[in-house]
Amino acid sequence: MPVTILLLLGSVCCDVIGQVCFKLGVGHEHADAGRGARAFLLRLVGSPWVALGVVVYALEFVLWFAALSRAPLSFAFPVAALSYVGVVLASRFVLRERVSLRRWLGTAAIVIGVALVCGQQLG
Repeated sequence: MPVTILLLLGSVCCDVIGQVCFKLGVGHEHADAGRGARAFLLRLVGSPWVALGVVVYALEFVLWFAALSRAPLSFAFPVAALSYVGVVLASRFVLRERVSLRRWLGTAAIVIGVALVCGQQLG
């Protein structure tokens, strides 16, 4: 079980890192406003952050498939929900985004839900 947990947590970490890379690659919300889709696509294709995100996602798929080969989906998928938690944390502390109280409460609810669904198998 420890190897399975490490595979799942590695998958979650890769998912979070990949999402942060994608956000860094596309920049701020309205950076291409008025320039059109072509400018956006050229910046997207040429972004080293997006390329890194794709590589990290490829690793995430390998870890996810390895975890699925060892764990029931009914256990693995709820653990994968921790990606949402990691993205909120990374959004706040890496990207310096504002996170509302409501979003923090929802994030806490996800953690509690994962603990309720998976806690028995861990303990």
